[in-house]
Amino acid sequence: MAEAVTVKDVCDHYLTYQLHRAEAAEITASRFHDCRRTLQDFAAFAGRARVVEDMLPEDFEAYRQKLLRKGLIRKKKLGVHALDRSVGVVKAAFDYAYQNDLLERPVKLGVSFKGSSAAAKRRSRGENQVRHGKKLFTAEAIEKMLEKASVPLRAMILLGINGGMGNKDCGRLPTRIIQFEKALIEFPRPKTGIDRVVPLWPETLEALYAAMAERPKPVDAAFDQFFFLTTFGQPWYRDTRGMYAQGNVTLGSRSDAVREEFDKVLTKLGLKRKGIGFYSLRHTFRTWAGEVQDPHAVYRIMGHVVPGMDAYYVEEIELPRLQKVVEHVRQKLFGTTPAAP
Repeated sequence: MAEAVTVKDVCDHYLTYQLHRAEAAEITASRFHDCRRTLQDFAAFAGRARVVEDMLPEDFEAYRQKLLRKGLIRKKKLGVHALDRSVGVVKAAFDYAYQNDLLERPVKLGVSFKGSSAAAKRRSRGENQVRHGKKLFTAEAIEKMLEKASVPLRAMILLGINGGMGNKDCGRLPTRIIQFEKALIEFPRPKTGIDRVVPLWPETLEALYAAMAERPKPVDAAFDQFFFLTTFGQPWYRDTRGMYAQGNVTLGSRSDAVREEFDKVLTKLGLKRKGIGFYSLRHTFRTWAGEVQDPHAVYRIMGHVVPGMDAYYVEEIELPRLQKVVEHVRQKLFGTTPAAP
């Protein structure tokens, strides 16, 4: 008689699969650690030695309710998007176990074991906006930031509003992808692998030249590839979380100097509030860029996946369309066309 499959068996098998994916760079180390944390929490809640065959939909619903009340490790209820991720990980683990013959038949998780509804997401977003305001900056606020920021941070702020570049985009920006002579940045977005093309404003180019002139020496030869370096000669964004072979995992740490220094500027200007940060420049760019009504051009600049069949048929987006988008955002920020440097 075959040995009964336990919750621990299901979680271990799926984590091994995800570990191999992470080692092959199919998913990020951060994504692997998110999966691991969720499955460790689920196994502790359900019982590691619990026989899967004995589990009922009520068990999964109870775990979902636990997530809503206490969350994961931090004992804080999960928001709508975090809930979706955790439920998705558990579902994927049990589906993987069945598809790979660890389980003889699929486990019934129940119709209620699901992520947040569209209505719940809208309510959550509305409540957050009422409580904390929208994740947007005004043109006046951004200009104040540019005046207050250090030389490298000023360049990063301009990259954020010029092309919707986020913390990691700026903090680990490779020097080789900046085409100064063409006033362009071309690179695949690390998160999605989608090609991005960002036409640069004269103000952004000027700020990049200034940052390059003050760039510290890298403390390690491996860091020489990055355009922005801190005063300690390290990248502004570092994520040392990783894993080793045979399933041995190191959590490591993440350092985001972009967020830290930007938050200092916001605090000095009296603009800091919950839910607002450097990534809000990307939200602002997307909001203003949408007024041009050329979504495919905006997708290309931001590195978003083109939805539907358009992703198959749209082969190329001409540079003038991209320039029209960023110029519109430039006008929104500066009001009138500033003189080129």
